[in-house]
Amino acid sequence: MDDDLALLQRWRDSDAAAGNELVRRHFSAVYRFFWNKVPDGVADLTQQTFLALVEGHARVPDRAGFRAYLLGVARYKLVHHLRARYRKDAVFSPARVSVLDVHRDPGSSPTQRLAQDERRELLDHALRSLPLDQQITLELHYWHELSVEEIATVLERSAGTIKSRLHRARLQLRSRIERLARDPAPLLERLDDELGSLRESLPVEIPRR
Repeated sequence: MDDDLALLQRWRDSDAAAGNELVRRHFSAVYRFFWNKVPDGVADLTQQTFLALVEGHARVPDRAGFRAYLLGVARYKLVHHLRARYRKDAVFSPARVSVLDVHRDPGSSPTQRLAQDERRELLDHALRSLPLDQQITLELHYWHELSVEEIATVLERSAGTIKSRLHRARLQLRSRIERLARDPAPLLERLDDELGSLRESLPVEIPRR
């Protein structure tokens, strides 16, 4: 069976069958990457990511691996999408701005609404309240099972920076849970397990033919 890099090269050389196989292998992972970050347009962003992948000519870095490279393209598309929808009087920075800041509904009260939510919904909200790159760092670690080096490739940072960001992101997530939950202890005691299981609640989308 051809590896992903071989399929990518064949797709860039106009082999449609190779492209179909590559999309089949990775469509769900990219779809899930966008799912909890935009209220609509997930399928479009997923398709744009694969289109940018095949139309690009950049070589996949040796240390990165295909998945990290692909999710790096997805992050680029996401940042561009969110920046276009952010407040016109402010600068969008994925290091400081969360997806909830971009898509916030001024008529809702997250704290009041989440007081009655299930634990999984609370965790999802707390995760999306983090600065975008902190959210992505945690999800790449827990959901996509990328190494620190691979996450560094996606976010275009050093491995040392990613280690520090993982630590800070966990602390920030715990702090948000403590503010949102009436009784945060059960969730905080199993936070790593809960983050991993949250992945299973995300949809698995099948690529359209």
